[in-house]
Amino acid sequence: MDDQIISANKQKNYFLFIIAQLYIIQGIPVGLAFDAYPILLRDSGVSLAVIALIPLAGLPWVVKFLWAPIVENHWINKIGYRKSWLLPMQSLLAILITIIAFTPFTSETTNYLLLIIILCSIVSATLDIATDGLAADLSQQNTISQINSIQVMGNITGMLIGGAGVTVCYDYLGKTYSILILVTLIIFSIIQLIIWKEPDLLRNLQNNPRAKISQFFKRQNAYHMMLIALLVPFAGAVILSITKFILLDVGFSVGDIGIYTGIGGYITMLFGCIIASYLLKIMHPYQTLKLGFSILSCLIMLWCVIYYLPNFINPIIITILMTILGIGIGIINVSIYTITMIYAKQGKQSATDYAIFQSTLLLSEIIASSLSVAVAEYFNYITAFLLALISIIVIHLMNMNK
Repeated sequence: MDDQIISANKQKNYFLFIIAQLYIIQGIPVGLAFDAYPILLRDSGVSLAVIALIPLAGLPWVVKFLWAPIVENHWINKIGYRKSWLLPMQSLLAILITIIAFTPFTSETTNYLLLIIILCSIVSATLDIATDGLAADLSQQNTISQINSIQVMGNITGMLIGGAGVTVCYDYLGKTYSILILVTLIIFSIIQLIIWKEPDLLRNLQNNPRAKISQFFKRQNAYHMMLIALLVPFAGAVILSITKFILLDVGFSVGDIGIYTGIGGYITMLFGCIIASYLLKIMHPYQTLKLGFSILSCLIMLWCVIYYLPNFINPIIITILMTILGIGIGIINVSIYTITMIYAKQGKQSATDYAIFQSTLLLSEIIASSLSVAVAEYFNYITAFLLALISIIVIHLMNMNK
């Protein structure tokens, strides 16, 4: 009996190791596209007008739910239900990033590079669909929060490696070798995935209908859950967006803002994820969600006060505020991913349903960032913060009995 328990624990730990690798790998192209490429292209003399097109690479993540049913409905039995997509997507990602590593960053190659970057985004978004499906399929009730903590932390780690990691290595190794290090990490993940034997998930699919987007909207509470997913990231995205402009207005350099809100923001979000993973062992996800929003509510009040007292804005205060923001967002992200994965797991097309939620979450962040900047332009920063506070109040009213 003890041997069986030890064996089961080893299998569980190796599965979590595989999941962590997959989430890190799919975060790498995001970090490359949004953090590293703009800097490397600008350093090579590419115009800002062209670099401004790079965020379009994020669109596949918004619409990935459109092809999620394809990932859910097609596979090769000899390879495995989820590995049929995980292995080729990782291999294709390694090839595309290798091409980028050996392509000169010049004005003449910009259009070609943008195409490869968009293809990387499509591939990584597809990889995410299969990874989320695998996580939902194999997670147990007592490991869902742990997996969602790994998901958020893995994505953040991948973005740090692909973004800040490449830019730091750039001065020492050059562009080609800095990017090839990422390819090495992907190849290592591919090898581990080949070694890992995927459990027979097909037995659970015999009586399931083919996955369809329309099936999601037929589920009970589907629209309620989508509205929650649309509102939850809003406040954090507004605060993160607006604070950058406040810091710029009071005299912080672009580099300093990148350190505080970029690298510092990511690292403190990791702390928030760790905190959430422990809290979810003793609290319901909706309770940890409320805790995260309580932190953000207090932060909004602090920013409103400090906005009218600009003389108090200094590196120490900003470090404290960004730490609070990162922890709050980390707790909220892990909580909402846990809530939506539990809901997706209870259905018969977990990857498709979860992809719809993730697309909604990302869409919310895009809307929040754009809307908050527009509101700040036509009114002021306080009004933008007020939008974030209203979204928190609405979420609280929707989940008062949770």
